[in-house]
Formats: sequence, C-alpha cells, structure tokens
Amino acid sequence: MGEPRAPQYDHWYSYDEMTQYVREAADVCGELCRLHSLGRTPEGRDIWMLEVSDQSAGDTDTRPAFLVHANIHAKEVAGTTSSLRLIHDLLSGAPDYVDTQELLRDVVFYVVPRLNPDGAEFALTTGADIRSRTDERIEPNCLVRQDLDGDGAIVDMRVERPDGAMKASEEDARVLVPREPGDREGPFYTVYPEGLIHDWDGGEIRASCGRSHDFNRNWPATWHQEHEQSGAGDFPFSEPEMRALAEFVYAHESIFGVLGFHCGSSAVLMAPSTGSVEDIPRGDRKVFEELGERAAELMGLTLLPTVEYRSADMPPIELKGHSADWGYLHMGLFHFEIEQGNIYNAAGVKTEEFFAAGSDQRHVFLKDAMRYHDEHPEHGMFVDWHEFDHPQLGCVEIGGWKKHWMINPSFEDLREQIAPGSARFIIEYAARRPKLAVSDLDVAALGEGMYRIRAQVTNEGALPTNISERGLVLRSLRPVSVELVLGEGMELLSLGRYREIGHLAPHRRSGELEWFVRAPSGGEVTVRARSQKGGEVERSVALG
Repeated sequence: MGEPRAPQYDHWYSYDEMTQYVREAADVCGELCRLHSLGRTPEGRDIWMLEVSDQSAGDTDTRPAFLVHANIHAKEVAGTTSSLRLIHDLLSGAPDYVDTQELLRDVVFYVVPRLNPDGAEFALTTGADIRSRTDERIEPNCLVRQDLDGDGAIVDMRVERPDGAMKASEEDARVLVPREPGDREGPFYTVYPEGLIHDWDGGEIRASCGRSHDFNRNWPATWHQEHEQSGAGDFPFSEPEMRALAEFVYAHESIFGVLGFHCGSSAVLMAPSTGSVEDIPRGDRKVFEELGERAAELMGLTLLPTVEYRSADMPPIELKGHSADWGYLHMGLFHFEIEQGNIYNAAGVKTEEFFAAGSDQRHVFLKDAMRYHDEHPEHGMFVDWHEFDHPQLGCVEIGGWKKHWMINPSFEDLREQIAPGSARFIIEYAARRPKLAVSDLDVAALGEGMYRIRAQVTNEGALPTNISERGLVLRSLRPVSVELVLGEGMELLSLGRYREIGHLAPHRRSGELEWFVRAPSGGEVTVRARSQKGGEVERSVALG
C-alpha cells in the first residue's frame, strides 16, 4: 500500500485539485478507502466523500462511524485543507498517539471535504461575496455583479456621494470606516459590489436582488422560514447538496459522531444554537465540555456554546435550522463545529478582543487586516482602489477585499496547529466509540444432549451505546440486541433466541444471558450482539 501526499498549505484548493487529491488517495490506498459521490450539484460537480476504513475487516456499514464535513459555506475553504489533513493522517498511519490501523478495523470515517463545491468555486475564482449559494434575479435597477475592469476579480465599487455612509480611514486611506454622526468633512462614499445596473432608470440602486442561501440554516432542527431566519431555504434539506448529505446520513445509522469545519472568529462550537445551554441535560453537558475542551486545547481555540458565539453588545444568538441543534437534538450526537479563524485572527487579533469590541466597532481591526495583507502581498488579498469610468455611474473607484481571504485563517496557523490539532481531536474522539464485545461465553453439558449457554455483552468503549442522554428519547435509536445462532440439527429449548438488553454505559456489562439447547455433540453455537452505534460482534463456542 502506498502513502497519500501531504496536503498543501500555500494556497486554497480548487475543486479540480481537491478532486485529484481524493482520487489519488483512493487509488494509492485502496485497501483503506473508497471514493463515493453523494450526488451532483446544480452546476454538475460531484460532492465527493471518502470512506476511510480497513476494507478487509468486513462490512463497513455496520461499524461505528464518524462523519466530517467541510466548506458548507462557500468562502470557508480552509475546511477542505483540514479535511485532507485528516485523510492523510488516517491513511499514512503517521499519528503516534493512537494505533490507526486498529482504529480503522473498527471505525469508518466518512469525510466530505467540500460539501458546497459550486459556491466554493465561485468564491475562489471571483473573490466576490457569497454565503452558500446566491440565486441571481435580473430586475430593473438591480446591480448585477461583473468583473468590469478585467482583472479577474469581482470586488467593490466606491462611489463618491455627499450622503455616503462610509469614508476613508485617517490611518489608512485604503480602509473604509463608517461615517460618524455629524461628520461633514468628506469625501464620503456609497459602496456597491462591482458590476452593472440592469435597466437603470436613474433611481435607487438595488445592490442585491438575488436570494442568498445559507446551507447552515437548512438543517431540520428548529428550522424556520425565510422571514424568520435568513438563508433558510424553502424547507429543511431543500438544497440539493444538503439533501444528498441527509440521505446518506439517515441511511447510515452507525454514525456516532459529527464534526463540521467552518471559518470565522476562531472557536470550538457546541450545542445549542437556540435556547440555553441549561436546556442540555447535565450529563450531556459534561461530555460536551470534556470533548470540547480537548478540541480547544489541541487547536489553541476557545470552547463556546453556539448561542454565545457573538459580540459582547449582542444578546445570545438564535440560529434556526443550524447544524449544532440537528446533531444533538435530532441525532443525539455530540456535534462540534470548528471555526478555524479569519483574517483578523491571522493578523493577531484574538477572538475575545474581536467580540469585546462590539458589533459596530469591528472596523477598528481593519488596519490589522491591512497590515497582514501588506506582509503577504503574494496572496493578493486586497485590490488597491483605482479609478474606472463606469458606463452608468461615471467615475468610480474599484477595489477592496477578495472576500474569501477575510474569512479563512492564515496558512501558518492552519498548517502548524489547526489542521493537525483538528485531525488529532477527531481521531481521539473516534477512539472513544462504543465498542461491543461478547464476554464470559461458556457452555455446560446437562446430559442427554442438552446444553446450557451463558454469556454477557460488554461495552468496552468510552461512550455509551446510546451516545448521549438525548439519544435515549429518540425512537430512531434501538437498544442493543443479542441473538443466539444455532448450528445445523440444534433445537432451542428455552424462550427467546433474540434478546433486547437495553443500552450499555462505558465499560459496563449486561446481565447474564442464558439459553438451553439440544444439540449433537461437536456442534457450534454463536452469540451475536448488535448496536446501532457500537457495531456488530460475535463469538462462537463448541458444544461437547
């Protein structure tokens, strides 16, 4: 078996480069992975998922499984790189903190490096602003985004107007800051996306006439309509990419853990995304905090409930249709999101500082972002303002940030701590999976061809077979079951070849299970135990 290439940290992966990486991994390490397409996007791109597990160890569908997805938001492309780092570490056997060969015999990792390839490709190739997808509508007075100056980027246009809400910073004229009340010393600017105005009648310009979709408001938990939650979509899982993931997840009940890669002010986020953390049972909060603190330690981040991921001057946030609530409330799983950082973090601004400044004062950190750009001109993060003769507006200035650069961490932070730390956390988390074993199996001969079989089933893992207290109330989660498999010519004398034994806490045994059979000497019986989240195991014993 070969070894996969290490991921690169000097640029963001295009769709073609990402596709080449996962295909090569599947080709070189075929014994440990298979490449699947969850479906195709509206623009015809495959949504790739790499299934990483020891393929020689039997059916992967019955093994405990961990799901990783990234780049649900178009501009947040660093998650693709971190996903590839996880794939590399699993396939190379490089980690010295866990035996990945043993882990891959028991656990399957489903890794979706780019859930939103259409949006990511638009963000990377244009530099324009986009959340997940934008349905453009061409209507009178609507500004239609275009690369007017032919430099390969769609950035901003600043138009000098006496009623403009923005002005150049005194510290750095490239930076636009909000106009203060009573400020009459211009020039002042109105800022629009770079583009042309469709069928303009000279009146008010509508900067955006399209519909913006946010795939991370399209999950079914606490979903609300668009007028209550921007970006929600028409109904839960209405977007093709989200529906493709949902169909896969609900067809694979063995998934016991989920992690999503995002980009924003650096943090590890846990449930809830609506309500209060007090709504989560104390036992589940304890596990959330234990796992989350470990993730934060490995990545140098801070653990926060999603509702507290906000500026100090804002109330607790309420994100309807968000993944954190879906993972916990609907699936009963300890779901985490990793906010890997943004340009402010890359420039040395801590998340705590950023949030403490307040939502209306974040522009004070733009000078730090500009300094970071000046230190790394090779990335081309910012387009200097330059005059352009707009066919409708006359003389304007085109320039500003390529938007995806503002919402990703630095390559250095990603390479040195975030990607390796997140890979280690996912692997350590997966190593805690519930793990069934048939223990203390013995046979006693009772005479006249009759035998008594006794066994116990043990959860040798560090998570319960129900994963969480929340899981216990979900009708979709079935209890651990045990089956006695008889050999040819055997007769069951006692009731109940199938038994349901409830759920098992970590490192706990079931009560003793007992069967009586009549069988010819030399035959063999098998005790088989099944758990949705803990896998399937069996153990055989000879009679006589």
